[in-house]
Amino acid sequence: MPNLDELIEEYTIIPAVRDLNDLDDALKTKSPIVFLLTGSILDLEGISSKVREAQKALMINVDLLEGIASDKKGIEFLAKKRFCDGIISTKTNAVRSAMKEKMLAIQRVFLIDSGVLKSIRDLVGSTSVPDAFEILPAIAAPYFIENIHSKALVIAGGLITKRREAEELFEKGVRGISTSAKELWF
Repeated sequence: MPNLDELIEEYTIIPAVRDLNDLDDALKTKSPIVFLLTGSILDLEGISSKVREAQKALMINVDLLEGIASDKKGIEFLAKKRFCDGIISTKTNAVRSAMKEKMLAIQRVFLIDSGVLKSIRDLVGSTSVPDAFEILPAIAAPYFIENIHSKALVIAGGLITKRREAEELFEKGVRGISTSAKELWF
């Protein structure tokens, strides 16, 4: 399995699928990776097959997936069944569990105040840093980059609807942008 650094090249727009009807469009994009932000455990086998057939990596937001807990056993289940290449979660324990299972791990961060920033500083100071941080809202990502010095990739997500907004974030050091705005996927 490639690492995120190999998958997410500079200026990558990552389709974030919020509606399963959009999966086929996401698979037609240039992005080598798809973020799944919807669905249930019952959908995973079919989705996983489609994504693999399209030769893309699948990252599942385990906080939003129905029928599976974002705990250690839920992550173990996903790893054993090989339903995805990695997970996205706001929960540090879920991210750590994914890392132990040799899965890709993205720590989703709602950067709303200095308390969150301090928590992330503490996390970066530990030995188990995720493969990437997804910063929401996207406009907070440059602030994160300036204040948190981590080797992990920075992905910006949320509230990006215009190509120019994406370009400005890329200019400020963001490596990838996750978006459900289909007009930005192509």
